[in-house]
Amino acid sequence: MLTNAPLATKITAITDTALAKDIVVATKTPRGKPPVESEISISGMFPDGDYRLFSATVRCNAWTVGVEYDRHSWGHFMGSRMDYVVEVLPFVLLSQPAVSDFWGNAKSPNQELVHGLSISPFGFRWLWRNDKAVRPYIVGKLGTAVFTKKAFSPNASYANFNVQADFGVLIKMTERVDLRVDPFVFFHVSNGYLAASNPGMDELATKIGVSYRLGKKNEVR
Repeated sequence: MLTNAPLATKITAITDTALAKDIVVATKTPRGKPPVESEISISGMFPDGDYRLFSATVRCNAWTVGVEYDRHSWGHFMGSRMDYVVEVLPFVLLSQPAVSDFWGNAKSPNQELVHGLSISPFGFRWLWRNDKAVRPYIVGKLGTAVFTKKAFSPNASYANFNVQADFGVLIKMTERVDLRVDPFVFFHVSNGYLAASNPGMDELATKIGVSYRLGKKNEVR
């Protein structure tokens, strides 16, 4: 009497082998790259006073409101996450003496307000304790500030360089939203002698705002 047992055994073995290969292939399938961490923040800056560090002017202060984008682009440095930073300040309000001389010295007790904007496409951020509720950071930015009137002196320029340095902390409020507090902000504006006069301005300030972590919900820490 003929039997199909050997054939059935062979088919079963082939099926099990194919299934095992499928499992191995599925196991070895590489995962997609993790999403790049990034966030966007809106903040306002309030002056704490003007100082003569690299500049010659007094009684010059600036208030700003703007948007900053931070993206983890450069790995890590000294235990911190290194981010690329770009900032746009559509609102810059400069208070300066109503009348000044060639060097930016005040010739009037009155102040005037000059509107402007600033764009800083070159920046970095060192962010520590990335997975914690309180995250300290240091930010440096370089860009340009443009005003509706020549700033600091009638012999200066409309366009100026804008250098910023911040030290602050991000305080977790929700899974996506952080409170941003920068107790120390150095805000420098000058034209680098691209005009006949370059009085410049140095300001220490405080910045307060909110930061929103981008990405899908299940990707946010």
